[in-house]
Amino acid sequence: MSSTIFVQIAAYRDPDLPATLHNLIERAAQPERLRFGICLQLAADDPPHWGTSAFPDHLQLKSIRFDATESRGACWARRQAQGVYGGEDFLLQIDSHMRAVEHWDDLLLTTWKECSDERAVLSVYPNGFQQPCRLQTSTLPVMAAAGFDAYGILKLRGISRFQLPEEQPDRPIPGAFIAGGFLFGPGSIVSEAPYDPELYFYGEEIAMSARLWTSGFNIYAPNRLLLFHLYKTDHIDQEHAATHWGDHSNWHHYNLRAIKHVHTLLGSLNNAPASIRCLNDAHGELKPFGLGRKRSLPLYQQWAGIDFKTAEISQAARHAEFKTLKA
Repeated sequence: MSSTIFVQIAAYRDPDLPATLHNLIERAAQPERLRFGICLQLAADDPPHWGTSAFPDHLQLKSIRFDATESRGACWARRQAQGVYGGEDFLLQIDSHMRAVEHWDDLLLTTWKECSDERAVLSVYPNGFQQPCRLQTSTLPVMAAAGFDAYGILKLRGISRFQLPEEQPDRPIPGAFIAGGFLFGPGSIVSEAPYDPELYFYGEEIAMSARLWTSGFNIYAPNRLLLFHLYKTDHIDQEHAATHWGDHSNWHHYNLRAIKHVHTLLGSLNNAPASIRCLNDAHGELKPFGLGRKRSLPLYQQWAGIDFKTAEISQAARHAEFKTLKA
């Protein structure tokens, strides 16, 4: 029997979501193996064709509808979508404005198997596409450390490491960082490192990277192009411009609490600005959204080439040069 894939999508007032779903299903080698869990967040006056009326017919497509005013941000929405998980073999977390190569599901599973690692997680900032489906296929990206921001949170970046097709690697590339918009691995991620709804946006990816690695998962960038992302710019039509922080005047409150949450997780609260350290929040224990117990945070920092307390970053981390995996 073919492996099943749970496709987890958080969509905030996104007119491209129906096109994303149609593309994924039409280009899948075995669309029947796909199970969709969608957190659909729409405003009362959003047009119907942004929602379920424009979704493709698929027997295993479940959406949880929230009014946009109820939303608490991207990670909260990812957690709502994850709640639909039904024990599928694999989890694929993506954004709601994506395109895929032909037979992407077979290729995704092939890529995962090429890791020769049952604890492998594939993740990267995907290359972009232009509407409706013009894909950027000239380079292959990997994930690197970009630097610590003013809040003391490690920011990540994609590097176009390989020219395609002549430089395509034979195997997935070991890494230390995940991207929230493309994360694929065993379905056990849902129970071992469930998505934290208390995070907002900033810090999501480094927090999840550390949690997955300390839970015993190993991170890789795919060695072939699989999925593509619509990167929003000033040139994108205004109907694509809705954001949670643009709609919610209190987003800063969610964000500051989440940043303190990340610092608490990573043991770097002393490196945070005073405004974060002194924030009066109601957070108790991080469980079940804390670090894993398979490997330690110091070992993760050694592997990743970063130090959360001193905000130091190695040259290897800046250039995504991770040679071998730590035990």
